[in-house]
Amino acid sequence: MDVIELIHHPEHLDRDTLYELRSLLALYPYYQTARLLMLQNLYLLHDPTFDEELRRAAIYITDRRVLFQMIEAAHYQLRKVESGAKSQESGNRTLSLIDNFLESMPQEGENKNEKKKKRKPTPADAAVDYVAYLMETEGGYEQDNNVPEMKGQSLIDSFINSDKGRIILSEEPQYTPQLPETTENDENASDEGYFTETLARI
Repeated sequence: MDVIELIHHPEHLDRDTLYELRSLLALYPYYQTARLLMLQNLYLLHDPTFDEELRRAAIYITDRRVLFQMIEAAHYQLRKVESGAKSQESGNRTLSLIDNFLESMPQEGENKNEKKKKRKPTPADAAVDYVAYLMETEGGYEQDNNVPEMKGQSLIDSFINSDKGRIILSEEPQYTPQLPETTENDENASDEGYFTETLARI
């Protein structure tokens, strides 16, 4: 098995090369190139053990960007749209980008209320914006009216809704604590106990 040939020609990966790569990894478990080739082989064959091997390979491989490029790169490729003979003749990239942008703008005659076709979110979208991914897959968060309120929920809601959640302090205190009245005899009694105990130790 020639590893360099498999790197340059991944279309030669099949069941036989998968067996050879697994046996190579059994001998050399830290051989990253062989591990990447085995993952690519599993991916191309749509093998059910691909997910398990991907989790295992994430530990062994030092640069996980290679894994991302190998698996999800097709979803993130930019496709160049050619617009007529102008963009083909002119080698100016700026003009072609401007033309593509202007063509993607909605026309005035189109109905603005039309809903865009939603594409099915991929797991790669979760890496970019997880909350948006959850909202697209679950159809948004809808609050269920049958859910019981937490204890003190109305107090929290009224606090948030009142005066935009700001706390305004007044000049005069609203509550003054009442301290128990102490007499001088009580203070002297506690002092005497302290002094007698201290003198007894001396």
